[in-house]
Amino acid sequence: MNKYILADMVTERLTREIGMIPKYLPEELKTLEIVLPSGRVQNEPALYQAEKLKKITISKRSLGESVAGTVVMLIADDEYDIPFTLADIAFDLSEKGKVSVGFQLRPLVKDEESTRKYIEPFLKWYEAIDKLPGEPFFLNIGEYLKANPPPLKYMCSLPLDYTDEVLKFTEQFFDILLDIYWKAEPVKDAERRKKMDAFRSEYNQKILGDDASGKMLLEAFGRPTTELFYDYLVYL
Repeated sequence: MNKYILADMVTERLTREIGMIPKYLPEELKTLEIVLPSGRVQNEPALYQAEKLKKITISKRSLGESVAGTVVMLIADDEYDIPFTLADIAFDLSEKGKVSVGFQLRPLVKDEESTRKYIEPFLKWYEAIDKLPGEPFFLNIGEYLKANPPPLKYMCSLPLDYTDEVLKFTEQFFDILLDIYWKAEPVKDAERRKKMDAFRSEYNQKILGDDASGKMLLEAFGRPTTELFYDYLVYL
């Protein structure tokens, strides 16, 4: 089984459809390893960009010998209000035999326009994927993220037998997302731009302290490396 199939799917598709190209990433961030009691954690991020998107992060992650997967994040250029998007597929090939799936869509402005443009197109997709026999899982997050949940979020673990269904829904997710991408125009309304900038600023100030991955990186590598990692790969 290709435990990094999401990385392969997204890299091929975004390169072909939107002209995604590599973006500079410091050498010290290309492979990060942490040894925990539960096993070795390895993160191999790759950074890209495309028209309208200043960051496309595709990170291959593993825990020990049996758990591995990919996290994809899309972050729009400052003049676009394309939502911050996250997709995550990980496989546990131990005796548990699970595929864990996460999708999040976080608009930069909380209003009816964002709901209409960015959330409503996913509702039928969400209703369909939510019918799978998934078991919800929860991340260890801080107070800011708890108080500001994304309006579209699916996070469940399923038996490995549902891998094909998961991949089908993943393709559909990116079908909808790319339709939004192609329709996106630079935001010219000054008040909306202020709200976008304010959201980015607040999110960037809070995320490192609220994100379990950030806390782990801080403990293992210290603040300078962690800040560098977030600056290149995470901050909006």
